[in-house]
Amino acid sequence: MCIRDRSEINTEKVESFFDSIRDKDIETYNDYWGELKPQSNNAAFRRYLFAFMSVHTSWKNNCKGYNAIKQFGKWTLEKTNQLELWNYNADALFSTIEATRVGMQNNRTNYIGTFSDNFWRNPDDYLCRDNGEGWTEWRDRLAKKILGLGKAKTSFAIEMLFPLEAQVVCMDTHLFQVYGLNQTKHSKLYNDIEADWLERSEQRGIAPYMARCLYWDKNQNRKNSRYWSKVLEA
Repeated sequence: MCIRDRSEINTEKVESFFDSIRDKDIETYNDYWGELKPQSNNAAFRRYLFAFMSVHTSWKNNCKGYNAIKQFGKWTLEKTNQLELWNYNADALFSTIEATRVGMQNNRTNYIGTFSDNFWRNPDDYLCRDNGEGWTEWRDRLAKKILGLGKAKTSFAIEMLFPLEAQVVCMDTHLFQVYGLNQTKHSKLYNDIEADWLERSEQRGIAPYMARCLYWDKNQNRKNSRYWSKVLEA
């Protein structure tokens, strides 16, 4: 057992899941998600948009909301060449999100618009770790500066940016539950169960995000991720 002295945590289901992972599953998921790794700033920006639209909603609404805003040229405005900044059209973004009925249109407009401004000022700050900066440190730094995502959803964005490399995990309510925990009540145990998931992934020889996708897809009785991830394809 990778976690010690945490009596609230139950790893029985986690152990069973990792034991069930087949080499064929790892190869299949690696091949698919390796092809989905973003290769441009525009594609990377869209991964963040998907993470924003995943907050407090179902996967179906997540995809629906993302599809509505992914053509971000419709709600972003390029400002003067002197400043070389991007700005956003709040009315256009708000009406687009509101029309999807995924909810939280006020907050999403504010959060996404603010992020858009900041991202396009310096994309590298959101796509690259500083020299010597670990994955966790980078995630925690981004989580503090990105309004509206928090630790879990910032981790989700990083997972999608680096699906085979990321060493942070979106420990959402579903993963808290597999550890026998309540996300709200046991939020302070985030780092503990994340470390456990990372260690088990390393021991099994699977990228942590691939393990999480595999777990989620199995829970949805799906053979792969494309029922939702196809919106991220070219």
